Amino acid sequence: MKKVYVVTHTVAVPSPRLSWRKFNTLKELVEKYRELVVHLVDYGFKHGVTGQISLRKALYEELRRRHPDLPSHYVYTAAQDAAARVKSFMALKREGKAKTEKPEIRRISIWLDDHLWIREGFTAVRVSTHRGWVTIPLWPTRQFWRHINEGWRLKTQPRLKLDEKRRIAYVYFVFEKVVEEKPAKGVVSVDLNENNVAVKAGGRVYILETGIRDITLGYNSRREVMQSLKGNRYVSRALKKNELNKKNDIRRKVANFVVREAERLGAAIAVENLPREVPKNMIKNVDDPKLRDRIYKAGFRSMLREIIQKAREHGIPVIKVDPRGTSSTCPRCGGRLVRGPAPRLLLCPHCGWEGGRDVAAVINIERRALEEGRVPPGPMPNDPTPEVSWIPMTAWARRKSLGAIA
Repeated sequence: MKKVYVVTHTVAVPSPRLSWRKFNTLKELVEKYRELVVHLVDYGFKHGVTGQISLRKALYEELRRRHPDLPSHYVYTAAQDAAARVKSFMALKREGKAKTEKPEIRRISIWLDDHLWIREGFTAVRVSTHRGWVTIPLWPTRQFWRHINEGWRLKTQPRLKLDEKRRIAYVYFVFEKVVEEKPAKGVVSVDLNENNVAVKAGGRVYILETGIRDITLGYNSRREVMQSLKGNRYVSRALKKNELNKKNDIRRKVANFVVREAERLGAAIAVENLPREVPKNMIKNVDDPKLRDRIYKAGFRSMLREIIQKAREHGIPVIKVDPRGTSSTCPRCGGRLVRGPAPRLLLCPHCGWEGGRDVAAVINIERRALEEGRVPPGPMPNDPTPEVSWIPMTAWARRKSLGAIA
């Protein structure tokens, strides 16, 4: 039976610079909404209430008395917002990852339901406030128009956020699309590494350089220099944000590239089913602090999530296989591989197979995916020494598929 997915995307659309009167009205609305959320979060955390309906029932009358000029549905959406925050914080606290004793409201964006906003075409929205309806003109982005033109459905609950420095508003629209999984007649296997992604398509293995290791090392050096000169936390946060943006951009490009290749070949994508704590598991026996930091910041699961998300958008099946021993098992005889004379080169003492760790991994991933039977029966990878191509990022990032490179 074919799988059907509901894929959602959030697209931020900015407004032009707003008048002071309009912006101040929205700013007052944000502050009132913040008060609602803070009160609901404090109550929910204190009494262990994580359901939005329970929160709303407990505090609705009190909040309406406190804010009689505010449209009543803001209590509804604030309860949704607060319930999500309390539930998330309590999950973190159970795992020992909470950094504070109770939930703190740092950033706020207003959740709007269909009683609180009206869309005026695609270039403006009207928002219900404590001072009446306010029209917010919009500058739709290319991503917004792409979703509209490609048949994505606009959901009815966007979010509103203000940028006080620029005096503009952002409306975060949520789009959704129902995608049916396509039948697959082969497998494209993918192995994720710190500085590259190995892809086996057909009889060839492509090593796509990502440069993530160099980004991590470069930003670590910049951060150390800037902190020694200024000790400014703002600089550290800005560098961290820039580093994250660059890595996320590379992950999106890798995901797009792999999915396009699978779509071109009519194949499924096979990946390792990485556990949630994979970074901690990888660094637990590593003593070098710089290497530990590099491995932790490589973002293997982030890359995996990006590939899975992009594959679902295009209806490409994803097969997750057991990751144990994929890069240390001989793809020819199944024996244990040992280190060779060069970095990342492995040898099999039993059958004499020789190849890179990445090559062994993608072959084993492909083999395990075929053994699961998710794709029609086909020839197993009987040639364990395929042709290997190392492709720098400047080459693969500008191509539509591996066929264009070969």
